[in-house]
Amino acid sequence: VEPDVPGELSWSGSSALYRPERPLDPGKHYTVVLEKGARSQAGREVLSEYRFSFTVQQPRIAYLAPADSAPQNVWVVDQGNPNSARQVTFSPSGVYDFGVSPDGSQIAFAERGSLTNTSDIKLLDLATGGITQLTNCLDSDCTTPVWRPDGRVIAYNRVDFNSDLGSVDASPTRVWLLDLATTPATTRPLFSDLQILGRSPQWSSDGKQISVFNRDTGILVYDFDSNTLSEVPSRTASSGALSPDGTKVVFPEIVFADGQEPRSYLQVADISANELYPLTEPDEPVQDERVVWQPGGEMLAVARRYLDERFTRGYQVYLMNPDDGSVRALTDDPRYANAFFAWDPTGTQLVIQRFPEFAADGQPNPDGRPEIWIYDLDAEALTQVASNAFHPRWVP
Repeated sequence: VEPDVPGELSWSGSSALYRPERPLDPGKHYTVVLEKGARSQAGREVLSEYRFSFTVQQPRIAYLAPADSAPQNVWVVDQGNPNSARQVTFSPSGVYDFGVSPDGSQIAFAERGSLTNTSDIKLLDLATGGITQLTNCLDSDCTTPVWRPDGRVIAYNRVDFNSDLGSVDASPTRVWLLDLATTPATTRPLFSDLQILGRSPQWSSDGKQISVFNRDTGILVYDFDSNTLSEVPSRTASSGALSPDGTKVVFPEIVFADGQEPRSYLQVADISANELYPLTEPDEPVQDERVVWQPGGEMLAVARRYLDERFTRGYQVYLMNPDDGSVRALTDDPRYANAFFAWDPTGTQLVIQRFPEFAADGQPNPDGRPEIWIYDLDAEALTQVASNAFHPRWVP
């Protein structure tokens, strides 16, 4: 690869897969060369040089809009040009949620049935606009598609309504897997033991581990290579954040004290060492909630509220060192509450869903609608890219 891109070569049938150690640089031009004389395992040689080139596109943002009316559909915008926003799904019944493929070419989305309470997962090709239905959830709610990093499998939440079983209630949420390597795509439960429940799946960066939240035990981390299941006890309804290497989970834990507002601090479960320890102090006057690992695992993005003289009404976003829990603020505007956020593949930008709770004069904002912003770590700057929008995702 020119220029040089360190990585790892593997095979899937007759396809060679090259996985770079780090994301390719947006806007950069690369050339891939298969040299003359390259020899196969059977001894056959490549007779002439083969090469192809490509330029990595600038990342975009996908989101749901409008936030204040139905139906909501998926829109995509160039991060540097808010006026470039375009609608890419046109569902009359609305899109519940979605996930973007690792290569940015496809969007898997959960679409509500127009006459039922069910949802199916469909696949949008961003280049052609073509849509393929992936699930057939006639009596189920199938939502929250999460792509495995290699783009070949999607994990999703599934609730079966059991309408044909008379007095039997709807089932609890379970995680299912969609195998996109088959034609048509096939689906199955993540766990063959249907007594193991779970929701909100997360993949490790190599796709060898997956974590889910189990309402009975807490967080479950499954290793596909060793076929082992690790349990992380937790009282919060959060699947936490699985580290890129799949060895740790950072998650909030609640502290109750008489006469005080409940607090939450962060704990670390080291799966490989079978250890559990606090990352932040349990008695510190804060609430730490959403946590997301930076690609590569160097830092964490954390949603935090202070409850002492530093009081913040809404959550602000902080960059946290996973070794010692030290933080620095990325957002500090008291008018805004910050909710969902996600890293771009390079780990230099965060897309953040923000809500303007207060107007410029400090009074409650009755006309507030969620907004989509990007925080650039290098420039230390926030840029708004969409309004009346929510559930942002990077399109790499």
